[in-house]
Amino acid sequence: MALRMCPHGYRQPQPLISAVSFTKSASRSFRFSVRSSIPESGQSRKLVLEVKEKLAKDYRSLPLGKYGRDDEEMILWFLKDRRFSVDEAVGKLTKAIKWRQNFGMSELTEEKVKRVAETGKSYVHDSFDVNGRPVLLVVASNHFPGVSPAT
Repeated sequence: MALRMCPHGYRQPQPLISAVSFTKSASRSFRFSVRSSIPESGQSRKLVLEVKEKLAKDYRSLPLGKYGRDDEEMILWFLKDRRFSVDEAVGKLTKAIKWRQNFGMSELTEEKVKRVAETGKSYVHDSFDVNGRPVLLVVASNHFPGVSPAT
């Protein structure tokens, strides 16, 4: 028996189809048409800029730079994740940036990760997942919240 765990927030990719229509012609045959919800590259660039403007106007306290409110690559990722809905992307993106601030991701160093890894709480499995990525196994019995050499 195998147990496969996915990172929090992972969803199966959904088909990117926004509208499907069937029309019946006089000869009783059906015509099928599909309209994609993926915008063209020029449109996605406009959406990224729109998100950046909203973040600059409404969330000035969020940091700038990589993984900040002006990181266009990350903004595009959140737009794709929210099916190019600007409002939903802004909401999810602000939560993610605030989480990174509260968790202290900018202070995370290789040394801190090594110290936690030496506790035996987790280890990298010898095999890879179906997408060729390393698998991190967490041993729950070795985890004691609040007790860590990194803190």
